Amino acid sequence: MVYITIPVTPQFDFDQTVLSHGWYMLPPFDLDRDNMTLHYTLEMPSGDVVRLAMSIRAGLLHVDTPEINTLKPDDSAYIYRTVRTMLNLDWDLSAFYDAMNDFDGYAWLERENKGRILIGPTVWEDLAKVVLTTNTSWAQTVQMSTRLCQLGKPHPTLPDTYAFPKPHVLAVMLSDTLSDTLRAGYRAAYLHDLAIKITDGTVDVEAWRDLRGDALYKQVKSLKGYGDYAAGTIVRMLGHFDKLAIDSACREMYATLHNDGEKGTDKDIKAYYDQFGDWKGLVMWMNIMRR
Repeated sequence: MVYITIPVTPQFDFDQTVLSHGWYMLPPFDLDRDNMTLHYTLEMPSGDVVRLAMSIRAGLLHVDTPEINTLKPDDSAYIYRTVRTMLNLDWDLSAFYDAMNDFDGYAWLERENKGRILIGPTVWEDLAKVVLTTNTSWAQTVQMSTRLCQLGKPHPTLPDTYAFPKPHVLAVMLSDTLSDTLRAGYRAAYLHDLAIKITDGTVDVEAWRDLRGDALYKQVKSLKGYGDYAAGTIVRMLGHFDKLAIDSACREMYATLHNDGEKGTDKDIKAYYDQFGDWKGLVMWMNIMRR
């Protein structure tokens, strides 16, 4: 087993980050709740597939590779960068906590170290998973995501364990074949279109990490099948919070927390969260997950 350690700031809370939304339930993530160890099956640049085991021990983030004993130096550096990305270790939430001190009833955000969000190592993976959350139940999202992940490269020793598929894997498939494999309805066509655009260089989604606000939002919305909800979600996962992603979970949360159990309109939701300015998307999401 190879051990990699990553220092973290006191602001970072591993449990809160992992449980920040349901991504930990979607392959190639897998969470051992008893030992609070997050696994992720990763395809390396070399093509090798390794399973990472992430946990906090003695105040350090430990990343282990349980099934292998040696790594090339470049592989260790790649894993280090990948884990930092997935756990958003470079986010500084100090300004968020300072801003929330001006609002009654939100002291729990800083007290519980809330706000950091688990994401995939690539924008492609998050885009793919987000579209599989649209207009469906969470159970169906898990099933569709599992079938999608099974198109990825298998782990050499662990059965039924796959890395997330690269875009070109989907791009070269016939549309009907992909649809039959994923059983994801109309979403398969959107994934196929996106995979082709990434593979042929029409779209560089990783470059979106350098965009902000409206520019990033417009890029996501330019993709087929990605509306306000999907764009707002991706923008939030990339660390920008001035957009809302309103869906059924948001509406249920708003009725419970802010409207005495009565359903509010999307206009009502926007009006309430507008008071939080550039942080409104993050505040809304934290309320959804706390509920």
